[in-house]
Order: sequence, then C-alpha cells, then structure tokens
Amino acid sequence: MKAIQIRTYGGNEIVEINNDAPLPQLVAGKVLVQVHAAGVNPVDGKIRQGFFQQMIPLTFPATLGGDFSGVVLDVGEGVTSVKEGDEIYGQASVLAGGSGSFAEVAMGDATMLALKPSRLSAVEAAALPLSGVSAWQALVEQINLSRGQTILIHGGAGGIGSMAIQIAKHMGATVATTASTRDVDFVKSLGADIVIDYKTQRFEELVRDADAVFDTVGGETLTRSF
Repeated sequence: MKAIQIRTYGGNEIVEINNDAPLPQLVAGKVLVQVHAAGVNPVDGKIRQGFFQQMIPLTFPATLGGDFSGVVLDVGEGVTSVKEGDEIYGQASVLAGGSGSFAEVAMGDATMLALKPSRLSAVEAAALPLSGVSAWQALVEQINLSRGQTILIHGGAGGIGSMAIQIAKHMGATVATTASTRDVDFVKSLGADIVIDYKTQRFEELVRDADAVFDTVGGETLTRSF
C-alpha cells in the first residue's frame, strides 16, 4: 500500500511516499480501516520534527497522520462498537496507539473512533477529530461552560476555534471571538455574537467581564486576556 512516511526526524524534506508499505497488523482492541480522507494538523509536523520523541519515540519508518475517515475492513478481538463495512472517523496517530492515517489502510484504537455522521462527507469528517475533541475538552471538561455565560474565543476562524464557537453556542453561551478582517463573515456564520477584528480592534476594549477566555493563539494575546 501507499503511505506517507519518515525514516528519521527532521524537516519537510525527509517526508517520502512509500509505495510498498506493509499493511498494519491487526491486534486486539484495534480497527483496520480503508482510509478515504485524512486530516492534517500542526501536531503532525511536530511529530515529524521529533518534539514528542522523549515521551513516545517512533519506530522507523513511521507513517504520519492522525485524523481520518474511512470504511472498516476488519476489527480486532474485543471490538464491538463497529463492524466490517461501517463508515467511521477518528484518530489513528502513532501517538494514540495507531499506525498513522496518511496511508491507504490504517489501524486505530477502537476507543479513538466513531461512526461517521451520514450528513458529512469523508473529507468533512476527517477534518473533525482533533479540532472537535480539543474544543470539547476545553469548553466542557476544563472550563465547564454553562448556559447564560459569556466566553471570548481567540482565533475563531481556526480549526479548534471554529469548532469552539459552534459548541459554545450549542451550550447556550454568548460568544465573542477574534478573527482577521477576511474571516469576520465566516465566524459570524458560525454563530458568534460579538466579532472583533484583531487587526483593527483591541479585544480588551470591547469585551468586559467575560466568564472565560479560550485562547488558541497564545503569546501576547494570553497576557492581554487576563
């Protein structure tokens, strides 16, 4: 099968297409999937560069990629949540116990995937796992956002920020967000109540007494948020 792999840590120049990569060997608790689409995230580049090698060193050659959507080819012992032929989406990153999603066939842990919503295309579904889960963890598990509260979300047009706006609105919060001039209409379409053009406006002058700030930008933005 084809797979996008690396044989050492480094920059973009080390990435190669292996046309003869072996199929992942299915084990208990895992799912083998025919990949229809794969999502690309900043963390994929960090894995390639070796940022996580102290925690989880890669075995080379290593297949890159985490987010995916596709169809189940086979399931390992103990897997009951999905079956052969199901359309699914989720995570197959090597950091999450998978084989890497930038391949024609990938293996992922059954706990890191779910049935694909029928209304979503394969590409749309493959763009959701990391950004969606990250936004959910921040708003629900960490911030504990509730109905009637006000939250400021920085970077509302980004992958995580765009998901956070929609989740926060679904939870009944009032949402303020920062975005660039070209993305103002986009974040409004997601449901943002207050949109701040960070290129021409200072958010701390327009938003006061928010219950929480979700900062996906960092740096000076974090200090100004406090």
